[in-house]
Amino acid sequence: MKVSLIEPRGFCNGVQNALNLLDDALAKNLKPYVLNEIVHNKTIIADYQKKGVIFVKDLAQAPPGSTVIFSAHGVAPDIRRTAAIRNLKIIDATCPLVKKVHKEAVRFARRGMHIIYIGNKRHEEAAGVYGEAPQNITITENVRDISLIPRDKKQYAILTQTTLNVPETEKLISELKKIFPGLIEPAKKDICYATTVRQEAVQKTAGMVEAIIIIGSGNSSNSVRLKETAEAAGAHAYLADSYRELPEEIKKYKSVGITSGASAPEYLVQECVKYLS
Repeated sequence: MKVSLIEPRGFCNGVQNALNLLDDALAKNLKPYVLNEIVHNKTIIADYQKKGVIFVKDLAQAPPGSTVIFSAHGVAPDIRRTAAIRNLKIIDATCPLVKKVHKEAVRFARRGMHIIYIGNKRHEEAAGVYGEAPQNITITENVRDISLIPRDKKQYAILTQTTLNVPETEKLISELKKIFPGLIEPAKKDICYATTVRQEAVQKTAGMVEAIIIIGSGNSSNSVRLKETAEAAGAHAYLADSYRELPEEIKKYKSVGITSGASAPEYLVQECVKYLS
């Protein structure tokens, strides 16, 4: 089997920053709680749980006065207000690009615009942005959701989750522009550069191998998008937290490309290479 490592892959700056902040809190013996998952990767979460980090779904699970870290995906304003009421010490690990989208949502809403937010309705990042101005935002996942957008608004703006499939998002934006001709877009695109270049690398490699393995978790948006990108480019694609989750059929391929999601550690990739070799 010929194994090709796809570049770039792995941690993006936002993920690395979030993990650095959590490591720093542990080094200072702050006994941190983390709201939701610090990043979407099962292996990383399990490793930090062994170190004593407690992951909670609700701030009520963190004792008053304790240290709580907000994940890289960001939170809604009401979460921040609740944290203040409970006198929690907050370490904000929100990705800088996600913060940018939050600010854009507030700016557009203050101008009276209705915001069409393209994203996954069940994702923490989307929930956080939506919380900035729920009366001004419609979360749109696909073309079918366009019917849910109110038509009686004077002006419309568009924002996106930072980890979407680039070609699919562009198609949806194109459809939206046909219906809302004056659609306002942010000066800089919301889909992050790391997501874009990783998808481009997978697309390029897909034409040269039979299958592509993406090391990442199933709840990781950018990892799922890499799998979709590989499949759209004609390769068989497998998303797995580690080589242990790969099916037996992986052994039948003569050529395989390996990449990893933006929250997957490199040692999992190297374990996969060793397994295949």
